[in-house]
Amino acid sequence: MAPLTEFILKLVEVFDRLQIPYALGGALATSYWGTTRATEDADCLVNVPAITYQQFADELNAIGCVMDVPSEGSSVSVAALRAQVEQRKYMAVEWNDIRAELFVPIVPLQNEMLRRAVLKPLENRQIRVTTAEDLILLKMSFHRQKDIMDVRSILYVQRDKLDLEYLRHHAANVLNDATSLELESLIQTFTIDDENGNHQA
Repeated sequence: MAPLTEFILKLVEVFDRLQIPYALGGALATSYWGTTRATEDADCLVNVPAITYQQFADELNAIGCVMDVPSEGSSVSVAALRAQVEQRKYMAVEWNDIRAELFVPIVPLQNEMLRRAVLKPLENRQIRVTTAEDLILLKMSFHRQKDIMDVRSILYVQRDKLDLEYLRHHAANVLNDATSLELESLIQTFTIDDENGNHQA
């Protein structure tokens, strides 16, 4: 088993034990919906209840995680996790030099993304993965070159399966006008025309 896969499965076991809603994203999610892209870290959206933070910190320490801080080897603590959330809106931990960024919901759409996450196989178990539509919205928001490449690959691979109504509705709400227009252009390029010439999911 690859070290990154092992780390992701350890994290998922923690999420499941503590009943923490989560949705894997980043390059891992892209590999399910688009083209596989190499990555050395894990991205995940998580909603950790306030009363669960101590248990969460304890579980992360138990599987061998440390905080992603200048003083390497710092154990995971509630104070450190909360400080990261306040400063960055995500928690960053490491396991055997592999990094995980655990984003917390800061807008209503992210709670919807957690609710809509779907089960996908990883090794011998099922994990919750961000949907193709929500991953496109996230990547258009970040708008790095690699994100746009991922969006193009997802639109191409999933061109006849996407919920375009959902995608367009939320794009209008969460993306700026220029980015929303760019996404619409990509949709027009990569989705399939039906027999009447209308674009379809």
